[in-house]
Amino acid sequence: MPCKFEGVAFSVTIVDADSGKPLPNVHVLAEWLMIGGSGRTNGPVMVLDAVSGVDGVVRFPAWGPVDGSVLGLDVGQDPVITFFKTGYRALAIDNRYVPPGDQPRARVRRAGQDGQTYELRVFRGSPDDWLRELDRVAHGVASRPDSLTLKFKDPYRRRLLLMLEERPKIVTANKVEVDSFLFQVDRELKFLEEGHRR
Repeated sequence: MPCKFEGVAFSVTIVDADSGKPLPNVHVLAEWLMIGGSGRTNGPVMVLDAVSGVDGVVRFPAWGPVDGSVLGLDVGQDPVITFFKTGYRALAIDNRYVPPGDQPRARVRRAGQDGQTYELRVFRGSPDDWLRELDRVAHGVASRPDSLTLKFKDPYRRRLLLMLEERPKIVTANKVEVDSFLFQVDRELKFLEEGHRR
């Protein structure tokens, strides 16, 4: 029998690390990841995304109940959140809230990130460095798209499309790495849109 899970609504605020001013238009991807075989992280039980407003705030609604892995959710990645804004260093934040009782199988998942303010730092580096930043958050934290991620294709698709918009900034990076990155992004977009590998 699958376990039931549900998430509590939460919000975070994003600011510029230098000025302290709110950062609008930050794409934030929240993933609640399940435990798979051999205790490894598996695909998501829920994925949500949102974009910060002029006040720098991103709000995520409550969700569930939904069926998930009998092994439970990966504590710390329930949710894990990745932040992306062009021109800023990428950021990934684990959940520090530990549910009581049978932690992986606890039904209600609270985000320890709720109410927190996170700083994004202006990116200063080479095109090769920027390519590495993009690769860190291009796919969120879940493994590359598969059947488990297909039902959350819209949030993942929006993140991948943002990666393609960065193409002009990486054209002078290592050609082999750029080609590999863009090939993967394009392949995953097609998979999310068509539902199968070619």
